[in-house]
Amino acid sequence: MDATQDSAAQPEARIIEGRLAWHQALRELLLDPGAQVCMYSDDYAEWPLDESVLVQGLARWALPRRRPCMRMLARDYSKLLAGNSRFVRWREAFSHVIQCRELSSGIEPPPEGLWLGERALVALPAQRERRALLQAGRDCQGSLQMFEQAWDLAEPGFAPRALGL
Repeated sequence: MDATQDSAAQPEARIIEGRLAWHQALRELLLDPGAQVCMYSDDYAEWPLDESVLVQGLARWALPRRRPCMRMLARDYSKLLAGNSRFVRWREAFSHVIQCRELSSGIEPPPEGLWLGERALVALPAQRERRALLQAGRDCQGSLQMFEQAWDLAEPGFAPRALGL
């Protein structure tokens, strides 16, 4: 394959800017996630995970699956638990497809992002407005490797059911 064919087959990365664009990109990707989903955020406070349409879409995606195919990683799930009751109920109902882990403070986190096979949305450092990079193909691999390294060092977290006395 020559360089011309390779660049034609490899879609270009695209920068998105702003909180609304971040939410829209997450929605679009999570409504058509494909076979595997990996996601990381310190606390998921800036993710639209409690939107009814999104949770319903995840339910349709998860329904035919019989084994884990979504991995969720965070430093702290307390904000997610407190403000995303629809997603928390979804996590309980579909606990067979989602694995959740928590990073301790000494572990280097991956960039905040969402990886879906050959597509990814990876947050970029920004001083004011949220910025992210939509990637495809081989461009996703570096940040996904960082996710995998952190995943291997993390401990189980975000239990599917709250345990109480």
